[in-house]
Amino acid sequence: MKEKEEQHLEWLQQHQTTEPHLGLERVRRLLALRGNPHLQVSVIHVAGTNGKGSTIAHLRQLLQAKKLRVGTFTSPYLMSYNEQIAINGVSISDQDFHSLLQTYQGLLKKQADDTILQEITEFEIITVLAYEYFLQQQVDVVIMEVGLGGLLDSTNVCQPDLTAITTIGLDHTAILGTSLADIAEQKAGIIKEGVPLVTGKIASEPLAVIHNKAQQLQSPHVCYGQDYQVEPVQSSAEVEEFLFSNACRLKEGYQSALFGVHQVENAGLALELCDHYCYLKGLPLLRQDEIRRALKQTYWPARLEKISAAPLIFLDGAHNPHAMKALIASIESHFPDYQKKVLFSCIQTKDVQEMIALLKEVPQVQLLLTSFADARSFSKEEMQGLAKNEKLAFVNWEHYLTQYQRDEHEEKELLLITGSLYFLAEVRKYLLNDR
Repeated sequence: MKEKEEQHLEWLQQHQTTEPHLGLERVRRLLALRGNPHLQVSVIHVAGTNGKGSTIAHLRQLLQAKKLRVGTFTSPYLMSYNEQIAINGVSISDQDFHSLLQTYQGLLKKQADDTILQEITEFEIITVLAYEYFLQQQVDVVIMEVGLGGLLDSTNVCQPDLTAITTIGLDHTAILGTSLADIAEQKAGIIKEGVPLVTGKIASEPLAVIHNKAQQLQSPHVCYGQDYQVEPVQSSAEVEEFLFSNACRLKEGYQSALFGVHQVENAGLALELCDHYCYLKGLPLLRQDEIRRALKQTYWPARLEKISAAPLIFLDGAHNPHAMKALIASIESHFPDYQKKVLFSCIQTKDVQEMIALLKEVPQVQLLLTSFADARSFSKEEMQGLAKNEKLAFVNWEHYLTQYQRDEHEEKELLLITGSLYFLAEVRKYLLNDR
């Protein structure tokens, strides 16, 4: 059995592409061969530069508090491939996953002469598989996270009940465009005619692009700061408190279990999405005590995750400048007088220079660069060269962390490990297995 499962994964990995292969034609073709499962499930579709995963984590807990069976499709995975496809937070089983993979492998073999399907990618196969799995498992609602952009992302074949755009920042500029307006145009591609859209905290220029698109498609646009408000409350503890108001709620006080000042915006967006979804489906709104319980149960690893208390170590997958600014704001807010060590690495498609520049500006910081074993990452030699140019230290992260955990540390000292989520996945596995 194990051998067959490995063969299925090898087959799937043969469809990996080094560059994104955007477009909807291949996905639609494969979905049609599977009876169009994407049109038979209720979908909330979530796009945005950053904050998608955290918003979805909050939203899943809120919808589960309504006793709904909630499917989630998220990427990339952190610990196991299966976690990308989950129901109520439980990943698809190996048995179900490999059974579906076997079906798809056989189907694509039969369609070998189909020139369109010959070009299908791993992410596109997984997208179709997720829609089919959720239909088979009779979920009440599916939260689909956009993989890249929006307009031409393979998830964008659905007919959602509700759409969301979390944030707009500069990322994947070679593919999505070099300005915030260009990127907003791509993200706005998920807006569907007449389908309500909820947006998070977005700057005025990209927001105008999104709003114009919503108006063109006669999609009701629910806007952060106008139609719903999220007010952070200063807190000394490692929780994020905020007041939430919308058409039905007036300054209700809540806490997000996810650490980081930006998490109140993600939690607020999720709460607005939940209220709106309940309204669309004729469901009673959640009570305040139900919301508080759901938000406290929210969990999303490698987002300012405290992986160790002594020594104090945080992991955060801030993989672009927009996310890095939010991370730095959180660290400066909660640990203003701490000595900070930062261990950083990222993949080749990211703006490494700007992220290093941002990290160097953090007060009381010692910035260390490293590399990790992944074809997408900067090589050891490249990161060593970068460290030399920036007058920074380069370390082997495994050796460094082993020694760091043995050393004595100041009471007010922390280590932040950040950058690529692919890097964080390796580090997290290493630290958790190392205990």
